[in-house]
Amino acid sequence: MTTSDFARFGIVGYGHLGQLLARSLASRGEVLVTDVDETRLEDVTKGVRVASLDEVVGADVAILAVPYGALEGLLEAIRGRLAPHTVVMDVVSTKAHATELLQRILGEHPNVLATHPLFGPPSMTRLEPGLRLVVTYESGERAAAFQQFLASQFGLEMVHISAEEHDRAMAYMQSLPFFIARALVRIDLLGLPHRDLLAIPSFEKLAEIEAIEEQHTMGMFDTSQISNPYAEDARRRFLEVLKELQDEIEAHASAAEPRSGDTS
Repeated sequence: MTTSDFARFGIVGYGHLGQLLARSLASRGEVLVTDVDETRLEDVTKGVRVASLDEVVGADVAILAVPYGALEGLLEAIRGRLAPHTVVMDVVSTKAHATELLQRILGEHPNVLATHPLFGPPSMTRLEPGLRLVVTYESGERAAAFQQFLASQFGLEMVHISAEEHDRAMAYMQSLPFFIARALVRIDLLGLPHRDLLAIPSFEKLAEIEAIEEQHTMGMFDTSQISNPYAEDARRRFLEVLKELQDEIEAHASAAEPRSGDTS
């Protein structure tokens, strides 16, 4: 099996990640896309064609670039439409529940990949060598061959890990940072007065985090918080530590207050 075995790429979901993948894959073959939000399809990248769901999932590879909340319904919808040769690949950023859905609903399909691309900020326009793709489940020779295709054609590095290990780590490496960043958006650091005159470097780093989070959709945020079974524990631990710090500050402030009759 060679890289020439992959010449038609279907992408369901034409958001930030779907567009990034479409732009990159268009240099290696025909790219077909579809999205429930038709406004996203009004101005597709050169070399990309809007197609029906049946045509998209009949390609050599069908990439499901949808949020976790839409994954189960999509899998049910395409289960009876897939050709045996099609590699079905999800890109949901939390893997325990997504992997279980792939195994349960597409258990009889011969070629499946459960993945999490560790890239995809809105500013990125192409796949680049050295970017990592986490794989938590794979079945079939063509699924293995497509990983080799991504490595040889784009220089992606494959990281193989169990879905549980992935989600335990990502509760602190993704879910918690998204949670903190969303709080910064609510505070609106970017809109604070005198920022141009008074901001210190550490503040600007927080402001950069807020700016990135403002470009994330609510679907991405919900996926990171709701579909990761370990995210709640990470959030609770963070809130507990904040409470501990607040209690310590109040205790220190109380100890620093002048005592009655203290003239020093």
